[in-house]
Amino acid sequence: MAKRSENHKLGDLGEQKVRLVFAEAGFAVSEISPDYGEDFFVFGEDKGVIEPFKIYVQVKASGKEDKYISDWTIYEDCLTVRNWIMENSLTVIIRYNERSGVYKYCIPEDEIEYWEIPFSEGGNVAIKCSENFDIDAARKLMWIARIRHYDRVVKITQPNEIDANVWDGMPKYQLFCFELLVRLKLIDSCDLRLRDEVYAKLLSMSEWLVEEYEDSDDMSAKDKSIYASCSLLIINRLEDISGCKIGMTRYLLDSCACLVFKCFKNGEEKGSG
Repeated sequence: MAKRSENHKLGDLGEQKVRLVFAEAGFAVSEISPDYGEDFFVFGEDKGVIEPFKIYVQVKASGKEDKYISDWTIYEDCLTVRNWIMENSLTVIIRYNERSGVYKYCIPEDEIEYWEIPFSEGGNVAIKCSENFDIDAARKLMWIARIRHYDRVVKITQPNEIDANVWDGMPKYQLFCFELLVRLKLIDSCDLRLRDEVYAKLLSMSEWLVEEYEDSDDMSAKDKSIYASCSLLIINRLEDISGCKIGMTRYLLDSCACLVFKCFKNGEEKGSG
């Protein structure tokens, strides 16, 4: 007769509780069967719209007292950790303590460098879960996964060399920046223009910043101030919309700022935002 150990019961309880937190945050979850290193995944979702990325979740449960920080360290085999880092979607480890009811999480790729992982079978990697996990953390993780998704896909699709005529219309690699900027409510998806209030804000910011720059052979002081304003506005809007400090890689921020800059210049040419 099949038996169910206390560890299995505890593991199932931890997984169900973590699933519930994601559900209470408003996200849909789906189980993974069979389990090859992750327990379930959470659909990328923005106000009911399913997005093209997922968050893979591995839950570890403990019935110990867990007094010390080191008690929140888990050990995973090298191959699994390498897969988590190389995976297109974000992987999160969440540790649940039954006694205290505390949840803590970590993002493996933020804790471990790929090159630090030994290329040997049977070895383990220590990963520490140190961030508290709750509904707010679940929502933050969704934004982290979203920004990570766009960062990776823009890097893959942007050409190595950009011809002058590529700026006519909307080149394919910029579509991903466009979609992110729509989600940040900077661009109107209906007419592909900056929202009126965004255009006005950029105009005001650039006029204030223009004295900080000088003309150069490749760019005027005015255009430099507009580009800087675009970057600042994107960073501020991301924090306002997400409700937390996430940030972007320089590559993604530059790609998005260039698109906002282009929309701003188009608005100037047409005489409106």
